Amino acid sequence: TAGEPKGFGEMGVPVEVGGVMIFPGDWVFGDDDGVVVIPQKRAVEITNRAMDVLERENRIRKEIKQGGTLGKVTELLKWEKK
Repeated sequence: TAGEPKGFGEMGVPVEVGGVMIFPGDWVFGDDDGVVVIPQKRAVEITNRAMDVLERENRIRKEIKQGGTLGKVTELLKWEKK
């Protein structure tokens, strides 16, 4: 157990969890595979990158459903990126 309470605690202050500092406004996501902390100042950048990855993955799935192989599809996407 956590033991006896030592006070009322605080809100809106940085905390350290598992050696990682988490600041007010940071985004914290977790699932069965682990936890990730996204600093608030990088949230838009990382969200945009995640959307790019999702779009690319959806394109790969679509091409494979239409009969393409993973190797051919990823090669095609490499050329499109250039």
